[in-house]
Amino acid sequence: MSNNKRLTRYKKGRKSSQTKPHLYDYHYNQPGTMPGLITIDENAVATEIFLINYNSQKATIVNNLLPQDCLKYLSDDSISWVDIVGLGNEDKLQELGEIFHLHPLTLEDIVSIPQRPKVEECENYLLIIVPMAILIDHQGFLLEQISLVVGKNYILTVQEEGQYDSLEGVRERIRLNKGSIRQQKSGYLAYSIWDAIIDGYFPVLESYGERIEELENEILASPTEQTLSKIYQIRQELLSLRR
Repeated sequence: MSNNKRLTRYKKGRKSSQTKPHLYDYHYNQPGTMPGLITIDENAVATEIFLINYNSQKATIVNNLLPQDCLKYLSDDSISWVDIVGLGNEDKLQELGEIFHLHPLTLEDIVSIPQRPKVEECENYLLIIVPMAILIDHQGFLLEQISLVVGKNYILTVQEEGQYDSLEGVRERIRLNKGSIRQQKSGYLAYSIWDAIIDGYFPVLESYGERIEELENEILASPTEQTLSKIYQIRQELLSLRR
């Protein structure tokens, strides 16, 4: 996969307009399980690693890395954004944990879907976990957990799957050196990613506003047997989004 394809891949492979919101299948370890134990869901997407390393002079984009390949990009004169897509490979995740000195409980939180939104200060990094909503063809949304590990000169983002996310604008700003992002430290990259995730909720909310308005017109003009089902469906989707 070329660098350019990586930067645009989330715009491809759209599902049909009948896509329904993805709701979480809750997964918990059994009570009494040893803390820090990683349990991989059998349906988890295979793990891939993508990296953007940059400073004020240049940006390097690398696809399909092995965990140990990240080491040569970790230096004090550049920022590395390591984008980990998919939670299906325990060995890769454990190796990344060793390379970036992640606490076992951090890895457990990352692979346990879903977590409540949280910010946790660890010894050498900050852990942020938040749900990311992505509008799909104005007919619903996908909701997936994204975890950010913010270190001194790196950011790890860990996503459930790689077909959709809200971060394409951030990648483009780095690649094209737009704004001041390439002159800033890792904290600014974390802020930019967080801001993009929040911005991703607005198209979802606007889409529901349009759908509710259409449904109101249907109720007043020509309600059918399906109208009640539509009301119930939108109610369930909005409750999921609210949570």
